[in-house]
Amino acid sequence: MTTGPNDYAERASRAFNRRDVEAMLALVSEDFIYLDGMGVQIGREAMRKRELALFEALPDAEVTLTPFMVADDRLALVAVLSGTFTAPLVLADRVIPPHGRPITTHFAAHFIFKDGLATHEEVFFDTAVLLLSYGQDEG
Repeated sequence: MTTGPNDYAERASRAFNRRDVEAMLALVSEDFIYLDGMGVQIGREAMRKRELALFEALPDAEVTLTPFMVADDRLALVAVLSGTFTAPLVLADRVIPPHGRPITTHFAAHFIFKDGLATHEEVFFDTAVLLLSYGQDEG
């Protein structure tokens, strides 16, 4: 299944909210690059692991993706992720213990597409604020 910047946000958010990891993976290239403030992850399997960890930690997670710039091979969007933090969130460099309360996290993302698939995603969020919202200190 191919997509592009014009319909990626709708298809990705629908797949995420259905917990359809396979549909999410079908929207990205095999060597998909994900970059955020904690590092770089490469490949569909890294994406699968990241999404499954998020679903485990926030079993009722919902995301809303709102595009604000679309071009031939680029997409920029803002997003809201919300859910109840009920299990440990396993990240590449740490495990954040759950507190059982609802959370809402706002972020922005930029995507690059080639041949109808997302090849790069760069996500921007304040990790200090994110950790503090989970009841963690900045250390």
